[in-house]
Amino acid sequence: MALVNRLTKGEAAVGALQIGDNDTVYGIEFGTVAIDPASINATTRGGTTFTLTGAATTDIIIVNPPSDLNDDLIFAGAAVTAADTVTIYLYNPTAGSINQAEATFSYCWIDTTE
Repeated sequence: MALVNRLTKGEAAVGALQIGDNDTVYGIEFGTVAIDPASINATTRGGTTFTLTGAATTDIIIVNPPSDLNDDLIFAGAAVTAADTVTIYLYNPTAGSINQAEATFSYCWIDTTE
């Protein structure tokens, strides 16, 4: 299969990108955010939010947990849960509550909203 177009290292200025019949991508943003989640009770999933201006519930968010995340906490995903709001989920499978100190998460936001 021949490659017709290929994006390589560098910068490209495009108004939108669509591959096949998939959603159109209007922007991709990489960043970090420092979050101090509330204490998470035993055997509970907790959510903490941060503001990402322009994010919509139809967009895609990819979040990576920090390397210093408490060893007993499980990163359980992330989602754009409301306009401009991303929720990061952490699960505590232990028998006691865990209070994670402030930590820096990295994210990739794929804007699919025109």
